[in-house]
Amino acid sequence: MNDKYTLTVDIATVDSLGRNLYSNAAAVLSEFVANAWDADATRVEIQFDPNNSISILDNGCGMTDGELNSRFLTVGYRKRVVEGMASPRFKRPYMGRKGIGKLSAFSLADKMVVSSRKQDGPSHGFTIDAKEMEKSIRNTDPAGREYHPEPLADAAAEFGDRANGTKIVLSDLRVKRVSITERALRRRLARRFDVLGLANLPEDQGRFVIEINGEPVTYEDRGDLQKLQYIWYLGDYELPDGVQVSAEAENRIKDTSIPGHDDWRISGWIGSVAKPADRVFEADDESMKNIIVLARKRPIQEGLLDHLDFDKHFASYVTGQIQADFLDQDDQEDIATSDRQRLVEDDERVRAFNAKMKDIFNAASDKWSELRSDTTTKALYESVPEVREWITSLPSDRRRPAQKMISRISSIDGLNDDDRNSLYQSSIAAFYKLQQNDEIDKLKDVDMMSEAQLFTILSSYARFEELEYGQIIRTRLSVIGKLEDLLDHNELENRTRDFIAENPWLLDPSWERATEDLVKEQSFKRIAKEQFNLDFSDDAADDRLDIKYLDGGGRQVIVEFKRYGRKVKISELTLQIEKYARAMTRLLQQADARAGSGSHAYTNDSGIDARVNVIIIVKHVYSDIKDEIMPVKAANDRVRIFNARFLYFSDMVEKSKERYQEFTENPAQNDLAAKAIHALDKIS
Repeated sequence: MNDKYTLTVDIATVDSLGRNLYSNAAAVLSEFVANAWDADATRVEIQFDPNNSISILDNGCGMTDGELNSRFLTVGYRKRVVEGMASPRFKRPYMGRKGIGKLSAFSLADKMVVSSRKQDGPSHGFTIDAKEMEKSIRNTDPAGREYHPEPLADAAAEFGDRANGTKIVLSDLRVKRVSITERALRRRLARRFDVLGLANLPEDQGRFVIEINGEPVTYEDRGDLQKLQYIWYLGDYELPDGVQVSAEAENRIKDTSIPGHDDWRISGWIGSVAKPADRVFEADDESMKNIIVLARKRPIQEGLLDHLDFDKHFASYVTGQIQADFLDQDDQEDIATSDRQRLVEDDERVRAFNAKMKDIFNAASDKWSELRSDTTTKALYESVPEVREWITSLPSDRRRPAQKMISRISSIDGLNDDDRNSLYQSSIAAFYKLQQNDEIDKLKDVDMMSEAQLFTILSSYARFEELEYGQIIRTRLSVIGKLEDLLDHNELENRTRDFIAENPWLLDPSWERATEDLVKEQSFKRIAKEQFNLDFSDDAADDRLDIKYLDGGGRQVIVEFKRYGRKVKISELTLQIEKYARAMTRLLQQADARAGSGSHAYTNDSGIDARVNVIIIVKHVYSDIKDEIMPVKAANDRVRIFNARFLYFSDMVEKSKERYQEFTENPAQNDLAAKAIHALDKIS
């Protein structure tokens, strides 16, 4: 065995600090990019072929035979203790500290070839075979744990004609660990180093270029800066000239120092996207929510938000790159975990950093809500100018509360466009009612209200189904007047029935778009006749029912009309109601069976399908015994088991009148409010 090179390590160390510590190719290659930086390289070239091999070649200072042994092959080599705090040529603060990065190679590959050359000196190198290394270590003295890599027969040929630098080739790759696209690899390396701005410097001034398959990694490869809606720069941080940022607004948080530690400063940037889905990269398991903390221009912690007590909705939209060099000071204890993805949480620096970052996120969140509100409100006014027209029409002392109310709804997070438009509509209706009740002061602090407080107001005052468009309100009142005439003249059931069926909002204000289904109505009548002995022919005097079938918002509604002047008893009505409730249930069960959804899926304890609703329109309901008018509650209790209720002609007329009469008092203003609501409805 050739003992020119010696690696002293045990298998547990290789496993815990190599094979099992690093989970992806980007994390491993980051270690070798950091080594190239520390070696004063101006270029590091990565050839990435996940089906064959991965090579990393830099033009740094290189290593002699002795340095390969004492530095590269020494696990736990303390670079900053031995070599100082910065590189000799460009005075770069060293990124490396633990001396275990080279073990990361074994999480990707079973074979690693290393070759290196000092300036114009001889080339040296060796091959480490992970399987042979494990066998050798297990067979050696436990006190020694030595493995001797195989020297390269022709290191010069392996290294090529470069004057200096180091080359590492990884082969016998672990397929799952290297299953990443070149595009994703570029993105991850671009987001894990703050060195991309040095690519345009002259070589003698510290240029540093990362290449993958011959093409430099650039800011465009990051992918996040191009997705931002807003960005906040921290401290005096600036992105290099020419870097494209998509943000609509740029902000700055100036105070980034840690209280009591003026030399502990945070820099970098955070940004927000327009919607949470924008933080996801296509065909990649990484997302922009993985905010990375850098120290000395390389990662020291990943997934920052996971370590903060920050649960505002802003957290679902934010991304960024944070720099905090004080977390990796030479004269302070090393607080980064071995994989550089976490920090020791109970360290004073980490606690102070987390507290300051929470303050920064809170400040950005407040500004974000304001910016989103302004942007969303502006977009609303542009797409629905009727809303601005309505606000402009208001008296001067009402205009400001209306603007604040619309802006507050614009600032609510997590709403889709349809839900937000519905809230705009409800708020306009609520505003009108508050104004009528002289309660506009309830909106005085609407911009400071919580969402729960705002929703309470809207749900109390904004029943959109009760606000009809101004241009047809007077028509509605006319319809109600015609119904009164029909009732006064005790018109026959079918005329009254047809009139109400044509205007289903008279039955229920939410049935503005209730529709007739004549096919289902005929099917219902057929089943009722065949199975429940109900006859709907003109000469069926006793059992004849004047019915209409309506589909109202998913409910299957059977409406029974009784002539206004007809005296009907509860037992007669109950018997009829049960028959056609069961007939309608049978019809729905047959439809379910044809659709393959099974029968009896929706029946209640009485065997009536819960989708069936029965409305009986009467003047009065009479008792069986004393022939007296029954109280409303008592009558409804008798038929509730069949999902039925009574609707009284007088109540229907009076409630409809009340519903629309209030909107005739100020027609001009109501028309503008209704016009805005109608316009919002069109874009929903």
